[in-house]
Amino acid sequence: MELGIRLSAVAGMVQKADTIADIGCDHGFVSIILIENHVANRMIACDINKGPLAHAEQNIKTCGLSDTIELRLSDGFEKITPGECDGAIIAGMGGPLGLRILYDGREVIRSMKQIVFQVQSKMPVVRFVLSEWGFIVSDEIMVSEDGKFYPVMSLVPPKNKEFYETEKEDFDVFLAQEEAALKKLPSDDFCKFTYGEKLMESASPAMLIYLGKEEERLLGVVEKLEKNAEDNKERLAEIFEEIDTLMLAKWKVSGR
Repeated sequence: MELGIRLSAVAGMVQKADTIADIGCDHGFVSIILIENHVANRMIACDINKGPLAHAEQNIKTCGLSDTIELRLSDGFEKITPGECDGAIIAGMGGPLGLRILYDGREVIRSMKQIVFQVQSKMPVVRFVLSEWGFIVSDEIMVSEDGKFYPVMSLVPPKNKEFYETEKEDFDVFLAQEEAALKKLPSDDFCKFTYGEKLMESASPAMLIYLGKEEERLLGVVEKLEKNAEDNKERLAEIFEEIDTLMLAKWKVSGR
């Protein structure tokens, strides 16, 4: 079985463990690869929808791995008990949902050694919230597939008690507050959360291409807005701030 570039990067980031939870397992391909490559002795493949689990079940049976990959209909870590897994994969969803899954599964992830985290939106606030909660980003890579760019993180769960003991009544309000706080940070810190400290350090080919594409995109937006600059003053100011952050990231990557 061959995985695409994104899922190969996710699977390649996973460290050896006894039992790993695959949250949002879709068709179960990552779980299958991790068992076949002896990265995990056992996988618990979870999805919130019955359809993907049915496809995953068939794929797992075809590969003869029903004894080592258990399927569970689960909203995030809902059907995983604390201490049951050494690690987890959360991949293929939006950033706010990924953060919510981490938060709701706090007691389950508390004893884990690693979480591979690959979400696809709101990356600046995702990185900021992870830092605020006390997660350690031990590694982050960027891959490109079908013209889209995907950051993949290796996380170490927080050691501080506050993350596990503080309840947030309205998670959407919390995220909005965090996004507002992010925008008030000094430019250097804002750049770090926007483009990823590990990614800028790596200066990988995919990261360099991504920065170039972002520059093209932002300059294209400026060109359109400047056709009616008087009515678009506020938006133009926002875009120029984004360009300043991008230029700082490019400077950090190039080392100049």
